[in-house]
Amino acid sequence: MAGEGEYGREASGDREDVFPHDRVVFFSDAVFAIAITLLAIELRLPGKELIERVGESAAYQEAVPLFVSYFISFAVTGLFWSTHMQTWKHVRRVNARLVWCTLLQLMFVALMPFATREYSEAFSAHAPGRSAFYAFVLTMIALFSLLTRHVVIRQEHLVESQGRASVRWMYGRGLVSLVLFAAAIPLAFVLPTWTTGLIFFLIFPVSRIVRHACFRHVEAVEAKEPVA
Repeated sequence: MAGEGEYGREASGDREDVFPHDRVVFFSDAVFAIAITLLAIELRLPGKELIERVGESAAYQEAVPLFVSYFISFAVTGLFWSTHMQTWKHVRRVNARLVWCTLLQLMFVALMPFATREYSEAFSAHAPGRSAFYAFVLTMIALFSLLTRHVVIRQEHLVESQGRASVRWMYGRGLVSLVLFAAAIPLAFVLPTWTTGLIFFLIFPVSRIVRHACFRHVEAVEAKEPVA
C-alpha cells in the first residue's frame, strides 16, 4: 500500500499518480534558492578603467540600475517563495497537475537572473522591450503560482478546512500579483523605466488592502463575540 508522500495510487482507487511530497518541495526550494542567489552575480562596482574614462560620479551612476533591479527582484522572488510555502503547507497529495503547475512556475523563476539583467540594462539603454520582458517573466510566475493555488484549494478542500475568507485571500493575493505584473507589460512602453519599478513594489501595499478586505467580515464577527 502506498503511504502519504510515496509513489502509489490514491486510496479512492482511481488511477491518478501520486508523487513524493518532500521531493517536490525540496526541488522547488532549490530552484528558488539558486535563482535568488544568482541575482547577486550581476552586481559589481565600477572598475578603475571606467572611473578614469567617465569620471567617478558617472561611473557610480551606471551601477545604480544594477542594485535597483537586484533589490526589486530579490523582494519579488522572496514574496513568490513565501506564497509558495504558504500554499504547499496545505498539500497532502501531489498529483501530476500539481507537479506540472509547479514546474512551469519554476521554469520562469529560473529566468529571474537573466530577466533582472535585462531589466537593469533597460535603465541606461532606454529599451522598453527589456522592461516588458521582465514584467512578462513576473507575470508568468504569478500565473502559474495562482494556478497551483487553485489546484491545491480544490483537491485539498480548503474552503471546508480553512474557511471562505482564507480561500478568498489565497485567490486575492495571487490575483494582485498577476494583475499588477501583467499591467506593467504595456506600461513599460509608455512609462519611464524608473516608474515601472514602482509598479512592482505596489504589490506589497495593495496586498495588504486586499487581505483586509478578505478578512473584514471575519474580524467584525470576532469583535462582536463576547469575551469569555
